[in-house]
Amino acid sequence: MKNAPNLDLALLARQWGASAVPFSEVCAEAWLETPQNQRALCLLEQTTTLRSVMLLAGPNGVGKSALVGRWLSRLDRRLFCPLLLTHASLSGCGLLSALAAKLGKRATFRREANLALIEAALAELGKVVPLIVLDEAQSFGYGSLEEVRLLLGLNLADPPALGLVLIGDEYLLGTLRLRQHRSLFSRIGCHYSLSPWTAPLVGQYVQQSFVAVGINRQAIEPAALNLLTSASSGLPRSLCLLARAAWIEAASAGAQTLEPAHVQAAIEQVPGAAGRLSPATTAS
Repeated sequence: MKNAPNLDLALLARQWGASAVPFSEVCAEAWLETPQNQRALCLLEQTTTLRSVMLLAGPNGVGKSALVGRWLSRLDRRLFCPLLLTHASLSGCGLLSALAAKLGKRATFRREANLALIEAALAELGKVVPLIVLDEAQSFGYGSLEEVRLLLGLNLADPPALGLVLIGDEYLLGTLRLRQHRSLFSRIGCHYSLSPWTAPLVGQYVQQSFVAVGINRQAIEPAALNLLTSASSGLPRSLCLLARAAWIEAASAGAQTLEPAHVQAAIEQVPGAAGRLSPATTAS
């Protein structure tokens, strides 16, 4: 019985002629390659090659982590060694311990021991470029960020011992300008900020996501697409959640096209998107 909900969704997908639930996950076919994504990828590659420091910023839900995750999955492991940390609650010592473990060392609770392990691991990598990636970087404490900064100049290496990518919210750049972070701020080689999608990009993503599951017809009314664009504010995460909820509403009602009523029901269901509508849109 516990698998019944999944079976119901699969049945709804088949009734739509779909191979899977639309908007259920970001697959290669549904991924939207925008000009700003391409620019961000170019800067990420430059940062890695130069062992520099990059800050990738943008509002919550704009797709920063998804973009970097997609890029990391395609890195040549013979040339680069990515060290991704997503737990922003790590202390300085905890961060060093996590890095040592990711480098294949048996981490300890002693800072100096972990530093020695990291140094030994970097020497073993040889020409392979290590790359630290801090997701949700705005939530890392001063001590953690300072430990990362100190690693950049480990043994006064020239070129730097490793590259660093910081992924954070829009205000992170301003935070790093503060006096206590000035040493790290001065090492940032490039900063790029992702913006929400425009209405044409939202429409392209919706259509592309339908095609990815085998739906090649026009499956959403223009008014519903406008409402979806407004409610999501062009943020990919909100858009995906709203579009999926709207599709479930439509399919459950036996409809073969997404209508404004289905999107409105999705807006009421997804709490993170309910406040995104402007008063004018709500009134209509």
